[in-house]
Amino acid sequence: MQSELAPRKRPAPRGTAAYPRKRAVAACQTCRSRKTKCDNRRPICSFCEGAGATCIYSTQDLSAYDPASLAILDRLDQLESTLKDHVSANRPPTVSAEAFASPDTVRSNGIESIITDTLSIEPDLEAADPNSDVSLLPNTIEDILAWPLFQGRYNERLKLMDLLSVPSSAQTIAPVSLDLDVNTCNMLSDHCLEHILSKNPVLEEDYLRSVVSQVCLNGVGWDVESCLVLIVSALGCIAPPTASDMDWAMARSYFSAAQRRMGALVASDGLISAQCYFLAGVYYMYIFRPLEAWRLFAQAVVCIYPDNSNTEHTGCYSLKECVYWSSWKSEVELRMHLRLPSFGIISNRYPPHMPEPPKTDHSKEPKWFYYIADISSRRLDLNIHEALSNIARRRTSHSRKVLALAHAVPALEEHLEGWTKSMPVVFRKQDFEENILAQILRGRVLDSYETLYMPFLQECVKDYLENLETSAVVETYARKALCISVRRLQEQCQEFSARHHGTWLMLRACTRSAFLLLATRVAGRIDLLPEGWEEATRTAASVLSIWKDVVNDASDRLQILQNLAEQISLNLQSP
Repeated sequence: MQSELAPRKRPAPRGTAAYPRKRAVAACQTCRSRKTKCDNRRPICSFCEGAGATCIYSTQDLSAYDPASLAILDRLDQLESTLKDHVSANRPPTVSAEAFASPDTVRSNGIESIITDTLSIEPDLEAADPNSDVSLLPNTIEDILAWPLFQGRYNERLKLMDLLSVPSSAQTIAPVSLDLDVNTCNMLSDHCLEHILSKNPVLEEDYLRSVVSQVCLNGVGWDVESCLVLIVSALGCIAPPTASDMDWAMARSYFSAAQRRMGALVASDGLISAQCYFLAGVYYMYIFRPLEAWRLFAQAVVCIYPDNSNTEHTGCYSLKECVYWSSWKSEVELRMHLRLPSFGIISNRYPPHMPEPPKTDHSKEPKWFYYIADISSRRLDLNIHEALSNIARRRTSHSRKVLALAHAVPALEEHLEGWTKSMPVVFRKQDFEENILAQILRGRVLDSYETLYMPFLQECVKDYLENLETSAVVETYARKALCISVRRLQEQCQEFSARHHGTWLMLRACTRSAFLLLATRVAGRIDLLPEGWEEATRTAASVLSIWKDVVNDASDRLQILQNLAEQISLNLQSP
């Protein structure tokens, strides 16, 4: 280290390959932004490794290197890329919970084979960056509003973060008496277990009962156990679909008290910290503050990651794995909507193995089935994102990318169809909670199909298509995208009266489907629109009208929907 700090003489020229001038090696982007010294270790510097940050070195300014060094670096990059490809191709298959998930669940190596097949069909395609962020695939509401079709009309309304911001005055909460009654807390725990923990098994019932009794007996302290009981109580107030205004007021008070105790979570390295962060994130999803929820889900992942990453999969039930999976999938899903890049240890790659369900009575099996199936569908959706993103970023002409995407679709469709057919009918129609679970899973599949076909619809609403061969393929898949949009609005928007962890996400999905239909009509492509698209759009407007006063971004998106409907003379009132 000392030798690095000592003054050095200008190096002697290497033949004609002399250094042009003496200058320091450029620091990574993280160290440059912090204005701190970077040790330039590759591929990740010491600071970024310790902080869990993404270490990026600029590839533009290479003037500090002589031609011989540049040749060496180029060769090293080639070797690194070859090694990564080899590791990916030989990655062992992930372990699934076979009692609940189909063995046909898509593995990452299946998606890699699709990419390989596409490359063999289109040999001129060059590989994309293997570390690129699949969460940035342009398929959100904001991406649609940025389409050239709208001529920049909505550019000022693309910042979702601004729409989601909450004024500080809105966060003032009246204090609550912390004299907790054991009967009340047990009732609220029952509500939380039935409506929330049944979908996200991050707490075991016996442990929760024990902690509630302990806190109620000894009084609310400033420890993590008290924080957990207060969060569970807050969720128990608002989880039932019959929650009253008084219940919501009590929930705000409980959660405010829990927030004042979250400082204790920083000093705790146990599982309970991750459980508190995750459940606090669920609370924020219930009150439609997804940005705050994302921060807490991310914190939960960070809390539990070191233990999870070093644990060998035993094939047995592990509460720790369940907490990790619940936190991870919630963080990734929100990050994609919020257009945030992955960072550090949290990436788009799903964890190495699925959580195993415990041995339980038959009455709880449907909800465990939902939990495993939800994780499986999230993995499948991410694999589709990865496949499309890798093709879209390849260095080739636009028309070749479109053809490559078209070549990849049949195999991806096959994976989706196989996943859907493998799902047994386990949910009871008369059970309200299980109906919600089935609805969420159906929505997951529709999300994946819409993601798969959306690039082709975007091509169709452009002013031109580059050739007739591409046109026929593109229009086929564009029609499928619109059929999926109509189907979602017909099936998914009928049961939006109750809040749950995923209500905001389902609202976003329905709004996206409506915008796809309206964009197609604005572009004049009436020939692509399926039967029932007008009524489906009216349904979306009706749903947004219901939530516009409580969901910050719903009001703005409703205004845009109404504006587009007026432009095409579509009456949003049902005839």
